Amino acid sequence: MRRTLLTLTALGLLAGPALAAGGIALQGQNPLSETADAFPRIVNPAGPKIERINQALGRADARAKKAIKDCGKGPEVEFERAVTAPMTGQPFLTLVASDYASCGGAHPSINQTHLTYDLGTGRPINWAEYLPAELVKPETLIDVGDGSQLGAVQAPALLDFYKAGAKAKRQERDCDEVIDGADSLVLWIDAKAQGVAMQMASVPHAVQACNEAVVMKTDQLRKRGARPALTDAIDAAKKGKNWQ
Repeated sequence: MRRTLLTLTALGLLAGPALAAGGIALQGQNPLSETADAFPRIVNPAGPKIERINQALGRADARAKKAIKDCGKGPEVEFERAVTAPMTGQPFLTLVASDYASCGGAHPSINQTHLTYDLGTGRPINWAEYLPAELVKPETLIDVGDGSQLGAVQAPALLDFYKAGAKAKRQERDCDEVIDGADSLVLWIDAKAQGVAMQMASVPHAVQACNEAVVMKTDQLRKRGARPALTDAIDAAKKGKNWQ
């Protein structure tokens, strides 16, 4: 049965909406397939650093197209991708691709790709520039399912924060073993939730339902020594409703 996913097209990004002051304007792209969104492109601001990000998004779309092709064809095969933008407040852009892939295995694959870019550099955010060392080191690269390689942090302090928050959100104890076994996390900015969000990295398909998202809000980030350049930008995006 085909799943219904919220897409950027449904959010109106194909029209290049006017955003609140301080926001980033995005332009939706043609979908990768009938059921898979492409990443949008930045249309405002502009410049060489922004073009570098747009080129990276183009490469990410190419990897997703290959994943769709590799998934195969047939009545039992499905590949869906929905893209949202939980942070569109300068100088940071976060895009999240949520994939549902049923390619003939025992369990469907449910993956998320979290991309946070720093418009000041034109590259993925370097968390070590904005968060204290206890929250970001060490870091390792993981494959998120479509060939994309993303950084995942293994900082004990952040893992402890995540595990406590994830257990509190679930309340049921059926996922405790999975959460306790977490050894790395992916991070992204969520303006609506007003903080840095995190999930477990590389969760087996059979227990992906246990992968709760936990947010460290800006007041907590400040107490732990996060740079104002990060926390102030998140607070401004929350106030300006800079998310899609």
